[in-house]
Amino acid sequence: MYSEHNPCGYPKGISKLKTPFTICIFSFLAITITWAEEPVDLDMVNKIRDEGFNRSEVMESLRVLADEIGPRLTASPGMRAASKWSVEQLQAWGVKNVYLESFDFGRGWSTTRSEIHMTSPRQTQLYGLPVEWHPGTDGVVEGEIVYAPISSEEDFAEWEGKLLDKMVLIDEVGPPHEADTRNVTSYDDEMLDERVSFNVPVGERPPRDVWAKDMQYRHALSAFLAKEGAQVLVRKSSSDAMVIQMVGYQYHIGMTPEIPAVVLAAEHYKRLSRLADNDHVVRLSVDVDAAFHDDDPLGYSTIAEIAGQGRNPEIVMAGAHIDSHAPGDGAADNASGVAVVMEAMRILTALDVQPKRTIRIGLWSGEELEFYGSGEHVRRNFGSYPKKTDDMYKYVGDYEAADLSKPFAKERDYDKFSVYLNLDNGAGKIRGIYTEGNAAARPIFESWLVPFHDLDATYVTLNRTRSTDHESFQLIGLPGYQFIQDRNSGAGRGHNQIDLYDEIYEKDLKQASVIMASFLYHAAMRDERMPRKPEPVPILE
Repeated sequence: MYSEHNPCGYPKGISKLKTPFTICIFSFLAITITWAEEPVDLDMVNKIRDEGFNRSEVMESLRVLADEIGPRLTASPGMRAASKWSVEQLQAWGVKNVYLESFDFGRGWSTTRSEIHMTSPRQTQLYGLPVEWHPGTDGVVEGEIVYAPISSEEDFAEWEGKLLDKMVLIDEVGPPHEADTRNVTSYDDEMLDERVSFNVPVGERPPRDVWAKDMQYRHALSAFLAKEGAQVLVRKSSSDAMVIQMVGYQYHIGMTPEIPAVVLAAEHYKRLSRLADNDHVVRLSVDVDAAFHDDDPLGYSTIAEIAGQGRNPEIVMAGAHIDSHAPGDGAADNASGVAVVMEAMRILTALDVQPKRTIRIGLWSGEELEFYGSGEHVRRNFGSYPKKTDDMYKYVGDYEAADLSKPFAKERDYDKFSVYLNLDNGAGKIRGIYTEGNAAARPIFESWLVPFHDLDATYVTLNRTRSTDHESFQLIGLPGYQFIQDRNSGAGRGHNQIDLYDEIYEKDLKQASVIMASFLYHAAMRDERMPRKPEPVPILE
């Protein structure tokens, strides 16, 4: 809608730029666009688009990670294979200074087979998968189910003495509802306007210890079920339409659960509970092959660089997490992001760019568990907080245990750091970028997006987003950003068995690759490092 205060008709709170030719915003001089004094090298953009669209290897990278390697749970054999392949592939493209960076983690885990059947009151196969970091069954185990809704330690007393040799269903069934069967969400303008219009913070700041308390409860639940002699823990998928959403987080050495656990499709889980409610004796047989891998308690991220010019160049970074959960092949979450970041590096290497700043990528492991890989890189190179020592924080990693009531300590490269760009929001094409409240970054990103308006990348928002590796950088006041992406089944619906290669679109990954390469190039070449918000100050919690 046009107004005299908003002559271009953009929704309040956002930047939505539709064409590079609008007189409201841009003027052209030779091959340089200038908006708010921010130049864009269109000659290099043309080269990046040509290389990225016409000689792309992004889908081949995705195919290897998703089809050939498959699930990449941190510290698992699949993750080890992915690390080895990523180093070899980057080196084959001519990328220099490629290496693995380790971090303390815990136990590796993998599964190869699971069979779950209802044997009474009738025989039928059930659709389910084993929960990560739970042991296998060591052959077929059989038992009667008990529907025992448990959501807190206060519920334990009700079920004491009632779970011996039982298959324990602990998740509430909930009321009937219409199933959500959507696999893909492509944002239209109205949806994006709503998503990126600035959300003014209201109310109290949520506490940071929610995750630590949840992990403490998970361990208490596992100990209770083992003490009561339960045979198998049975969970309900949080997704519908036979999609099995499954995660496990109890990976610390000496803290992994003692009894097997499976997640059933919601529809099959509900059937079991209805049969039990109607006075049927419901029995299951469960056979799960699972293995722990304790030969190496470390996780590994892949780091690679294009060296900057001069003796002590500043640093720009991009990243995506290479680990995944176990149900599917981790194609959308996040082999697609890894393939894009690797492809951006391949493009810039093929063009033989000579950047002012070092261009560094991180293919992070341990993201699904709590930003382990990116957090370790930030701690080693840029800075960190001291850790809380309360007992419940032994169940979480350094990010959640960071004591924000204390000052953080800077490392050697804190002042050399310019910007970090992350890709981990669903494998769809890039539609824009979150600026995490950094108003000074907004006009810069707006200018960098202009050459990609024809590819539907037009939005810049001051909103923040969560749950990706950019938070490791933001935690200590460094500019870390996540792109806005269309969503698809792999990341949009959760960690599930349909997160496969066929859910990903080639044109979307090519689009994302050229935008990532262009952003990295322009960040590496601009006169000044990227602007920062004020440094964090201690917060009384």
